[in-house]
This record gives sequence, structure tokens and C-alpha cells, in this order.
Amino acid sequence: MTENRYLPNTDQISVIAATILLTFAISGFLSIPEQQIRFELWNIYLVLSLNAQTMVMIVASILAATGSDWLIRNHPLWNKRSTVEHWVLPLLTALVLGFLISRLEGSLYGWISFFLGAGFLMGILIAEYITVNPHDLRYPIAITVLIAISYVLFLLFCILIRLLNYRLIFTLPSLFFASMLVSLRSLRLRRPQRWMLPEATLIALISIQIASSLHYWPISPLSFGLAILGVNYALFLLIHHLHSNPTFKLVYLEPLFFLIISWILAYWLK
Repeated sequence: MTENRYLPNTDQISVIAATILLTFAISGFLSIPEQQIRFELWNIYLVLSLNAQTMVMIVASILAATGSDWLIRNHPLWNKRSTVEHWVLPLLTALVLGFLISRLEGSLYGWISFFLGAGFLMGILIAEYITVNPHDLRYPIAITVLIAISYVLFLLFCILIRLLNYRLIFTLPSLFFASMLVSLRSLRLRRPQRWMLPEATLIALISIQIASSLHYWPISPLSFGLAILGVNYALFLLIHHLHSNPTFKLVYLEPLFFLIISWILAYWLK
């Protein structure tokens, strides 16, 4: 590897983080009447509620994705390729952060989430910037950090979905979307040669099968999240190992170990 060590412009990254956090901050001062959209799908009556918090989360997620795009396009070694892969984690981070802040608004934990989220978001943007150059000495560390953050965010997302107590018809699409995004980005980081969409879709489908089975069980949100995380991450490890060294006899050991540990923790914390 070469000694190229590029870092994003501090003014740029500060503007991105400040804009997103300002969006969250003003949500407490917005007073928009809640709108309910009622419709029927396959003989199931559904109601979608749109309020100020929902709009703020959507806007913040879009700002995070466009901010990451702006940052990546200013990298000296950016070769005019699509930047879509760099949108995923900032978008998901803003979404999860929005959920946390809206649910903990006005409390000490809300402020802690606000400031920790700012540091978290800036760290993700810096790591995404580093991954543009595969010859950077920090590239392996950046990949490891991004994958770890991906699954922490996925765990938080699963916990929040459980806490919100959505109906199954809303829970499954949300988890499918989050699972596929996280799996797709993580596999892309490990196997940058191509997008592994079929594999990511398979992981997401298996994950929502587990989620649907656990939906009506009287378990805690943390147990729910750990159970789904265990399946998701174990499948990611398995697919990565099979593509890296399909003849390796112990290829199933690490995924199986993680799956067992996560399910033991889920059972213990139920």
C-alpha cells in the first residue's frame, strides 16, 4: 500500500454534521398537525401517520446522503464512479438518530444521543471518505469500523422497531429494507469487485422470517434485536467466507459461533 493519506476538508464535514443536527434541533420547535393517510391493501385497513418528527427524519436522512455524496466527490482520487454505496450508512445513521432523539426528546438521554450522534456521524463520513482510496494504509481499519457501525445501527434499528410496536405488516418491510442495506454495504466493503444484491436479498429474507416468528413472542426489544442481528451477521460472515475461501473446512465455525452467542444473549435478556 502507498502512503496516500487523504482526509476530508474539516469545513465541509462540519457543515454537513451541523446541518443535520440543526435539522434535528429545530424539530422540537415545529408544530405541524399530524396527518393520517388511510388506505386499504389486500383487504387490510392501514393508517399511516405523518408528523413533524417523521418529516424531520426524512429530511435529515436526505441531507446525510447528499452530504456524503458531496464529500466523496471532492476526494482527490475520486474516479467519477457512482457514490451511491457511500450514502447507505450516513442515511441509516440519520434515520436511527432521528428515532432516538424524537423518543428521548427533552431528557438527559436525548441530549446524550444528540451529541454522541454528532460524533458518530462525523466518524462515519471520515471512514467513508477513506474507503475511496483502497491503497490508503487506513483502508482496512476504515472497512472494519464501517462494518461494525453498520451492525450496531442495525441492532438499534431492530430495537426501535420493537419499541414502537408496529404492526407486522409495517415491521417486516422496514426490517427487510434495513437488513438489505446493511448487508449490501458490508458485502460491498469486503468484496468491492461487484454488488452482491442476490446475497443481500437472501440475508434480508431470512432475517424477516426470524422477525415474523418472534414478533408476537413476549420478549424484550433487546432480545428481539440480538436474535435478528445474530442471524443477519452470521449469514454475512458465511457468504464472505464462502467467496473468500470456499474450500476452507472451518468456514462455518465463525458464523455459527456468533449465531450461538447472540441467541444465548437474546434468551438470557428476554
